[in-house]
Amino acid sequence: MEEPLIKKLPLGTSSFLALRNANQIYVEKSEYIFKLASIRAQVFLSRPRRFGKSLLVSTFEALFKNGIRDFKGLAIEKKWKDDKKYTVVRLDFSETRDFENVEEFSQKLTSLLARKFRSAGFSYQEDSALSVTEQLSNWLQTQPVNQLVILIDEYDAPLTVCLDSADEFEYVSRKLTEFYAVLKTNGRALRFLFITGITKFNKTCLFAELNDLSDISLSPDYGALLGFTREEVQKIFWCFP
Repeated sequence: MEEPLIKKLPLGTSSFLALRNANQIYVEKSEYIFKLASIRAQVFLSRPRRFGKSLLVSTFEALFKNGIRDFKGLAIEKKWKDDKKYTVVRLDFSETRDFENVEEFSQKLTSLLARKFRSAGFSYQEDSALSVTEQLSNWLQTQPVNQLVILIDEYDAPLTVCLDSADEFEYVSRKLTEFYAVLKTNGRALRFLFITGITKFNKTCLFAELNDLSDISLSPDYGALLGFTREEVQKIFWCFP
């Protein structure tokens, strides 16, 4: 008799593709993912650290880039009928949180936006009189309708590190506001916008600009989107009798 294949725990794995390719355990969340991704939407989700936010962002990235190629055997495989491949830009704002002064933050933000949007066809001109956000806005105006998927992880990372300095916080918030204002102005190009964070700064950049953003953080419909329910633990990990 052939012994069942024992999958490994996905300890420290925040990449959906790496998890699937390594045959690690994936707790089925694709029903929720389908519900969110099947409509044109702008979504915000806050959760504490180590709750799987980055893995969720990676899962959306895999779906919009490759369709159901990497979702064999999951619930979404039979439901996802969208065979279109989208242009996906994934931003992790934790890359900008280590800065000594506001000038260094500005440089890191410019570098992040220039690098990540480059893969989508954006070309940042350093010698231009226009800022990176102004150039990005001009580029977005040329993009096809509903073609771009933007995934933002840890949107609040650069804000939380300067909470003890009102001037730095104001500057960082203003620079981020410029970016979110670009997304709002050029919303026609966006097919899906998904943003994660640990905290919710209600009166700052993100929520001031993106007034169509749907906050599902406390929604009962998505309470089990991240983390594990008791039933999932019993079914997948066999921890309880």
